[in-house]
Formats: sequence, structure tokens, C-alpha cells
Amino acid sequence: METVVATLLLTLALVALYAAFSFGFGTIKLSREDVQADQILVQKLETLRVYDWSKITNGYIPADLTASFSTNGGVTYDLAIEVTPAPVIESYSDTLRQVTVSLSWESGRVIRNRSMTTFVSKDGLQTYKP
Repeated sequence: METVVATLLLTLALVALYAAFSFGFGTIKLSREDVQADQILVQKLETLRVYDWSKITNGYIPADLTASFSTNGGVTYDLAIEVTPAPVIESYSDTLRQVTVSLSWESGRVIRNRSMTTFVSKDGLQTYKP
């Protein structure tokens, strides 16, 4: 009887240990995906800093661009960039655009989404000449 109880406790401990490892690896995988998504979002927004105003306003950046980025883990990120007039009523509103970059990907049969928004000004960094 003692052997059966000891075997049951050992089995329970091993199952709990396996579940803990599985949960930990899943959490690390999701964290990596989140960091990769943030890096892609920041990269796309930082790229806008060097664009000329005419490229931002004349459709150089497609409004509904969708692209895929694959990582070594096989995760595919779908990207969408949206350039819209800024939602402001000030006199400079025609020299300001709101840019939203959105990412979505599937992780563990769950669709994950991230997005970042920024404003781009006509007389922003792209006119800076060192």
C-alpha cells in the first residue's frame, strides 16, 4: 500500500513538473513573439522619419499594405499600415498625418494583435539637413 501511494505521489509530482515546464516554454514563446512584433512596429514607424512629405501624402505608403514576416519559429506576422489625416482641427492640420501600423499573428490558435500610432509632420525630421 505504501508503494502505491508513493508511486501515485511521484507520478503527480512528475506531471506537475511537466506542466510547469510546458507553461514556462509557452510563456517564453509568447514573449518572444511580442518582442518581435514590437520590433517590427517600431521599425516601420522609424522608417517614416526619413520619408519625404510627398511620399507620405501621395500614396508611396499604401493605405492597406499587407505583408508577412517570418521568424525562425515559423510565426507569420501580417502587417497593415494606414495613413490618414490627423484628427485635429488646428490650423496646421493639413500638414499633419496620423500613421497607424498594425500587426496580427496566430499563436496557439489565438489571434494576437498589436498596433502603434504616431503623427508625421510636413516640417518634421525629413527636412533636417545636418
